[in-house]
Amino acid sequence: MSNSVKSTPFSSQDWLAAHHANGFSLSMPELLAYRACPLRLPMPKRQGTVRQSGNKLSRFRGRGMEFDEVRHYQAGDDIRAIDWRVTARTGKTHTKLFREETERPVFVCVDYGQSMLFGSELLYKSVQAAHIAAGVCWHAIQRGDRIGGLIFNASAHMEVRPQSRQHGALMLLKQLIAMHPERPQTFAKHPEPQRLVKQIQRLHTLCRPGADVVIISDFSELNDESLSLLRGLRRHHAVTAILVDDPLEHSLPTALRSECQFYDGEQQRQALLNDPGYRTEWQHRAENWRAQRLQLLRQVGIPVYTVSAALPAEQQWHEVRA
Repeated sequence: MSNSVKSTPFSSQDWLAAHHANGFSLSMPELLAYRACPLRLPMPKRQGTVRQSGNKLSRFRGRGMEFDEVRHYQAGDDIRAIDWRVTARTGKTHTKLFREETERPVFVCVDYGQSMLFGSELLYKSVQAAHIAAGVCWHAIQRGDRIGGLIFNASAHMEVRPQSRQHGALMLLKQLIAMHPERPQTFAKHPEPQRLVKQIQRLHTLCRPGADVVIISDFSELNDESLSLLRGLRRHHAVTAILVDDPLEHSLPTALRSECQFYDGEQQRQALLNDPGYRTEWQHRAENWRAQRLQLLRQVGIPVYTVSAALPAEQQWHEVRA
């Protein structure tokens, strides 16, 4: 995932047609496509891990959840593991052996907030976030982990408990589609808008220690409270941030029209497209705002990667770097 979009021969219309997508809404076929090309989890080295019960067995025997075999008791064995039924039947002391399991739950937190419902080229940022979540989902399932999620828009949120195998993946994909807004929503209409800080609070409750947590957002709502919560989340989980942005957020395009009207979520504004001073000031502010978000996330110890909404996620994924 790179910090810039490279110019490569690419037809957005051909790509959208091949993936049965339109760029501003979601369908099951475009998310199912990532089953054939999953996106490898860009997770940091796992810290604060705990043993979880699940499908992925280690080669080391111990007091896990998966029963392995019974053998004769040997000096030093834990007496709590003695199989009293076999011992009584055979007249010789036997102990149970267990195989430790190393499966971990993976949580993807997907932001469908108002600032994400925007795109100037290939996809809305919210649609790109869903594509990334789908790609990460299929990779987690293929490596034997359970997948869960927390998806939110301006007015609601949906929690998806971690599940394994294809059923878990399909459950998450269905909710990614169901929660995606058809049009931008205004926070003013909702007495309790679903801000990013609320979702990080929910992750503290949802995720058991040792989970992999992937937060996919533009992080436009970062503040002191959300950063403090992220710092706390990182103490018990492997947390990765994926920042989704759009080329128009970096610089303004040249255009035949000298002015462009747009809504910033609070009021109507205009962009002076052919005013060199205005364009320079726009780019300067955009670069500073982006750099600030990256720096704040890194300061709390969270690796952050960027993905543009202007190119398919799989074309950027091999360039993973912060």
